[in-house]
Amino acid sequence: MIDQPVGSVMTRSVRTVSPEITACEVARTFADHGIGSVLVVAADGDAPLGIVTQSDVMRAVADEADLTTTRAKTLMSAPLVTTTSGAEIHEAAAVMRDRSIRRLPVLDGEELVGILTTTDLAHYLPRLRNTILRERADAEDG
Repeated sequence: MIDQPVGSVMTRSVRTVSPEITACEVARTFADHGIGSVLVVAADGDAPLGIVTQSDVMRAVADEADLTTTRAKTLMSAPLVTTTSGAEIHEAAAVMRDRSIRRLPVLDGEELVGILTTTDLAHYLPRLRNTILRERADAEDG
């Protein structure tokens, strides 16, 4: 469990949007689905172009942008920092830490297969701790 791949803990369902969607529609997507980010793709199945987070929308609000005309393509962070489903969790977590990002899209080739979030890592850590403790107890008993 210590060296598990990203694919074992990532969130598989990822919301995607068109680059032309408005900031208002992005915010509505966040609210309707209880999420904090969407990936921007040119067409269904295309590799993601960028990511829009709640922070990006809040920055637009603070800048007094017109959310009904501001497009996702102007809000998105790009180029994307990504990982693969086969990468080890600790490697992906180090990228997130080093780049100060909370969401890491997961691509296998050009295909979007999930997203690794700090929430995913938070759910993983107690399982990791329990595994380490169990292995230590087994070693002491053996």
